[in-house]
Amino acid sequence: MTITSLFQTSPLGERLETSNGEAALWLVELRDLARAFCGGLIVALPLLYTMEMWHRARFMPPLDLLTVLVVAYFINVAACYFCGFKSRRRRVQPWWDAATAIGIGAIASLCTLLLIGRINPGTPAHVIVNIVTLELIPVSLGAALAMNQLGGSRCNDDEKWGTPDIRSVIATILGGILFAFNVAPTIEPKIILTTVSDWHILAIAVFSLLISWLMVDFAHFSDAEEEGGRILRSEAVETAVSYLISLLVSAGFLWTFGYIDTSTDLSTVVPWVVVLGYATTLGGSAGRLIL
Repeated sequence: MTITSLFQTSPLGERLETSNGEAALWLVELRDLARAFCGGLIVALPLLYTMEMWHRARFMPPLDLLTVLVVAYFINVAACYFCGFKSRRRRVQPWWDAATAIGIGAIASLCTLLLIGRINPGTPAHVIVNIVTLELIPVSLGAALAMNQLGGSRCNDDEKWGTPDIRSVIATILGGILFAFNVAPTIEPKIILTTVSDWHILAIAVFSLLISWLMVDFAHFSDAEEEGGRILRSEAVETAVSYLISLLVSAGFLWTFGYIDTSTDLSTVVPWVVVLGYATTLGGSAGRLIL
């Protein structure tokens, strides 16, 4: 893809062939945006109603917010490639689609926060920017996966993303983020830590591995045949690697919401990551099945 091709445009009145018949380009684009808007809200509305998201956003340093936003953009690029909010044959510029998903996330977040009274014309501008920036991340991811959520279509299964192993890793990350975002910002995982022992933590880790293996390798939710050319051919290796990825996603969540940092004691970090890792592992396993 060249730089010039990124900026190519077509007349809005141009007629396109769609699954529902011929339609004008402007109408097709409008439907795409509506699909993304609805998909974003389906995923993220619980987070738009979550107190910890509002509170944490107010006090996040600008550099942390910018870092999270940049990471979210590249995650959206992968999500737009896998599923997106456009029909498969129109899914040719995931870089632009990811930027669109970010924009839709901002608009949907701003509208909802205004409607529920979390922000108003008297709210300081920096507070509005912080809250909307943090909230738009899950909304944009929901928008980027709208075709899979609302359209009932299977996500992109071609080989442009390289090997099956790469696609499995990306699917684990996307699924883990999408599923665990509803748990990560809340105080409940911290409360759980105050009541569990080391044996509980070990049991959670073992059970997470078991659930991952059951979902992906044993229960046969998907009828797709195993792909060749894989390094992670062994079920045990794939399960272990996916679990480690899920733990990294959990650690990223905890850092994003200010629960851990470089000064946090390892004896606190590990149990916390494992507790949240139960949710990210479940989501990552679902991601490998769906994506």
